[in-house]
Amino acid sequence: MTFSEYMENLAERHVDIRHKENGEVHYLSSEREKHTALDSVLHYPAVILDRGSGFGYGGVPGAYRKDRDYLLFVLEHVSDTSDYEQIEAALDKCEQILDEMLNQVIEDKRVKRQWLAFTLEEVEADYVVNNDNQLYGVVAAVSLSEPYKAMNCRKVFM
Repeated sequence: MTFSEYMENLAERHVDIRHKENGEVHYLSSEREKHTALDSVLHYPAVILDRGSGFGYGGVPGAYRKDRDYLLFVLEHVSDTSDYEQIEAALDKCEQILDEMLNQVIEDKRVKRQWLAFTLEEVEADYVVNNDNQLYGVVAAVSLSEPYKAMNCRKVFM
């Protein structure tokens, strides 16, 4: 299971952002086709996972790893950008959802031994203020290091 699939699974289980029976979408990923349809598809509060700045390789001989960077957005739509109480409530709600999701990643790491290299110490977060689209929330930069396997490699050499 990729990290994107894992985060989508978390979003589907979260009471505030899971997809509704009527087709409302509250989770988008840059690894999915719906990523470009933000305005027409997305409902709020919403979680968006973006591949971020890329990936790299590291480790030591015999224990290589592939490091990936993700940006995890949690956003809420605010109808009046001059209503500071509504903005503060949206920021607080998004921060709470981010806390809940990261806490579940830590719990799954402990119980199910998934994403063993994930640490909360590596996560940087900031507030998002997009007045033009009336979106407010938080963004977290998540670095994930996985053991490198040749699973992406095809048998192309003869």
